[in-house]
Amino acid sequence: MNNMSILNCVLIFIIIFLILILMNLYKKANYISIVIDQILNGNLNQRIRTQTHVKALSKLIVNINGLIDELQKVQKKSNTIEESRKRMISNISHDLRTPLTSILGYIELVLNDSNLTQSEKDRYIKIAYSKGNYLYNMMEEFFQISKMDSNDFKLDVKEINICEIVRQNVLLFFSEFKKINIEPELNLEKDDVYAVADEKSLNRILANLINNALKYGSHATKIGIDLSCDNDNVFISVWDNGPGIPKEDLPYVFDRLYTVEKSRKLNLKSSGLGLTIVKKLVESLGGNIFVSSIPFERTEFKFTVKQNLRKL
Repeated sequence: MNNMSILNCVLIFIIIFLILILMNLYKKANYISIVIDQILNGNLNQRIRTQTHVKALSKLIVNINGLIDELQKVQKKSNTIEESRKRMISNISHDLRTPLTSILGYIELVLNDSNLTQSEKDRYIKIAYSKGNYLYNMMEEFFQISKMDSNDFKLDVKEINICEIVRQNVLLFFSEFKKINIEPELNLEKDDVYAVADEKSLNRILANLINNALKYGSHATKIGIDLSCDNDNVFISVWDNGPGIPKEDLPYVFDRLYTVEKSRKLNLKSSGLGLTIVKKLVESLGGNIFVSSIPFERTEFKFTVKQNLRKL
């Protein structure tokens, strides 16, 4: 066989080899196209599963699968937000309609029932007033949230004796603790600890967390506040050993108007905004807040505030 024949054979082999490669690439490209069509039709569980020795194509497949992963996360987050929105609307409707219906019912009774005694009228008016006050407080919390969202509030940041703030807030709830026969446990530092914070915001944070523990730790035998610190932060925990928070609810406790379903069955008066306000106030002070719950052992809300003004 002469050199020309050998060259022709080599060229034919190369052409056949290239055709096979192109056919393989075409099949892979067609497969990728089919998978992408399925993804565009909403099947975000689909992935491109094929091997190739072509570096550029392999990188493209990895990037496409990575993009699908991100799209799936976005869809999951979107679904969660939509569920939260629906729940929020449902909760608003419930929280407004129930007391309003009750208020109107008692007022109508007082106005139209001529057989009522004066003491009965007074009692019904007091009930209506209590329901109206609850509505007012809830609307005030909506107003506070709105101000926080628009950054329309100012902080008076200064050095504060945080141990004293904790003691004062516990005293404010003395009668509530007495009603459930619990003496709060205070685990504070031996010496006073000073933090850099806005006193009004810090009082609101502690009051909301203590109030939350009293409401939802209804079967608790212990409610307490722990305080510790390091060189940078003060750590404050409000805890109880009540029924706790279901694991599936923990990621949502700071969401607006989110209340654990069990609390609604217990008919607890809650706007679902208290913990949202707490989180926003803690973050406005440069701190963080965390929640953990082991039912009937320890349900804990732990937040931080800064010790050093220069680090705020």
